[in-house]
Amino acid sequence: MPEFGRRQGRETGDLTRAETSDVMKWVTSSVVVVLLIAGFFGYRVFLYPANSDPLLEKRESFAEWVQRGAFREDPLQEHPSLNTSVVPIPFGNKVYKVPRNYLVDLDRSSVAPDPRTTTFEIRVLLPDLAPRNANNADRFVEHPYRDGFQDQVIATIRGGQEELDLSERKLLWDRRCQEKGRGTFRAVASGYKLCEADSDLFLKDTADGPLIFACNNISDKNPYCTLAEPTGAQYGVLNLEFSRDYVYQAGEIRKGFRSLLDSFAEN
Repeated sequence: MPEFGRRQGRETGDLTRAETSDVMKWVTSSVVVVLLIAGFFGYRVFLYPANSDPLLEKRESFAEWVQRGAFREDPLQEHPSLNTSVVPIPFGNKVYKVPRNYLVDLDRSSVAPDPRTTTFEIRVLLPDLAPRNANNADRFVEHPYRDGFQDQVIATIRGGQEELDLSERKLLWDRRCQEKGRGTFRAVASGYKLCEADSDLFLKDTADGPLIFACNNISDKNPYCTLAEPTGAQYGVLNLEFSRDYVYQAGEIRKGFRSLLDSFAEN
């Protein structure tokens, strides 16, 4: 009898351990299922809400995209579209009404748009600063930074900073020439002066004010020039980028784009 009792106790203990193992497996499986369900609903709620903006379900026009403030959800455009609808862009003390076929990017707060922080990008073709249309559409497809600027001009009207002071910029150029170049500017073609420093620094006095810009070294794969200017809206910076092939037309490019931008201004 005592032997039987011990054997029965062992068998009972063995069953208890097996049952405990089964229970633990069931609990573990249940936890995994619960976590998967929670993860799925968490994804639906936080990353893909059931009540998502219906406009996100279709590829709306750029004007609709701008008006609903979808400046973070949608990917940036590679080039202007052929759509010519006008997009109003408050910037500084002006409102620019820019046709969509000039615009590539528009970045401003969707919560409380502030004309002082807005940034937008325009692309046009030299020599006439033409926007994208049916006749030249293929010339905008190549990305300037990746494939070379060729005839494209990238104009970035950037908020979030005080309007550029050209006198300070000229002092900066002089300092860069002293510290990283030969110390003096030498005369080159078309009345321009050049200092070969960390970049090629150009200066020229014009009737429209001092022309101050830099270009990549001519031996670079896709050399281009960068020209920063006041926006004319009492805030921010206008930045123009174009192929170094047009280096001695920089003054005309600046003047032409300034006229183009002013033509978009409502006030």
